[in-house]
Amino acid sequence: MKGAIPESGPPSPRTQSLFVLVADRNAHFRETIRRVLAGIDRCVVSAEAATIDEVVSRVTNSRVDLLLLDVDLVTSDRLTGLKRLAESLPELKVAVLLSDDTPEYRAAVLRHGGHFSVAKDSLEEQIPPVLRVLMTPEDARPSGAR
Repeated sequence: MKGAIPESGPPSPRTQSLFVLVADRNAHFRETIRRVLAGIDRCVVSAEAATIDEVVSRVTNSRVDLLLLDVDLVTSDRLTGLKRLAESLPELKVAVLLSDDTPEYRAAVLRHGGHFSVAKDSLEEQIPPVLRVLMTPEDARPSGAR
């Protein structure tokens, strides 16, 4: 059963669900992400947000393991805003949704918080590897993976 937790004892990292907050201004795009995530075992969309204020509220009031964040939501100075978000919520894992997917932009996202990057036009290919890393216990992750 998707997201099942064993009845005895605490869930292990390998059987535990991953709760995702989807943040994008476009409701249609949030639904597209929801459909992609629905096909991934143990992945649960716990909340959605259309503004950065909603993101902060959902992160502080809901269970969120991963924030899928449209970089355009952060601020007009997108990367500085992303860095401030990372500093204020250091345990939160973030995958930045990029419409401008270039190596330079991906490097900048890493420099401003060490986040994952996912191209909006390649969701189905790029989200599963991010989720696999996050579902792997930290001590078993490749070096450099948060």
